[in-house]
Amino acid sequence: MNTQHDIDYRALAEKYEAINRLLEERIQEEIAKNREKEQIIIQHARLAAMGEMMSCISHQWRHPLNRLLLLVEDVRDALEFGEINESYIDRFTRESIIQIQDMSQTINEFRKFYKPNIEKSTFSVGDAIEEALSIFSQSLKNHGITVTFENRGQQIAYGYPNGFSQVVLNILANARDAFVLKEIPNRQIQITINETNELIIAEFTDNAGGIESAFMEKVFDVHFTTKPHGSGLGLYMTQMVLEKMDGHVSVENICGGARFSLSLPKAVSMAKQA
Repeated sequence: MNTQHDIDYRALAEKYEAINRLLEERIQEEIAKNREKEQIIIQHARLAAMGEMMSCISHQWRHPLNRLLLLVEDVRDALEFGEINESYIDRFTRESIIQIQDMSQTINEFRKFYKPNIEKSTFSVGDAIEEALSIFSQSLKNHGITVTFENRGQQIAYGYPNGFSQVVLNILANARDAFVLKEIPNRQIQITINETNELIIAEFTDNAGGIESAFMEKVFDVHFTTKPHGSGLGLYMTQMVLEKMDGHVSVENICGGARFSLSLPKAVSMAKQA
């Protein structure tokens, strides 16, 4: 015969299980919402990166396009003065092919740069930085920004090389925008690579005036930006990408500017953990 105590205990247990089921459902709903939100943020970040990519391509293509334009315009003058002969055609063809190959190489570099790495691998931090600089160099030059970077040694990290190069691009774009927004003269970025026993740390130091202390804790928040038309996704995605590589990003103000530090685990230390 069931006692009142047994009945109360069973009812309490059923109530407890029902609450647990409800909490589990709520948790799963929140996880799904967060995943959906993260996917939307990632999609917006990809669109922003695509816009930056198109801007970089336009900068890289400007010189070969201008050269092709001059070559084409010269044909009309050459025709008027009777200068078109086999030698002229050979030179025209050769120089045109050089410019077209240059433009084709630019597209190949960008395709490689934005191709996502599915699996983690070992890579040279210095080489990844060089790739980002090659993509972004023309934009930096157009804004009067000098970059100092001595790629010495082969500091080998473990993660996503293309992802890290895109992170570097975000840092460079952020510095460029700060220079322009604050109208800073004598614009400079210094890049150095340091090491600890476990980490490789790439530091990007600019003289763009630094970050206001009130904003320092918000710079990596999603959609936070001080730019008039900024998306606030670049530094947020920088943090996300590095965290997926078991790394992290930090920022501090230094005299006259800011320093972003990108830390990644060494390939050797990851091998030891495995």
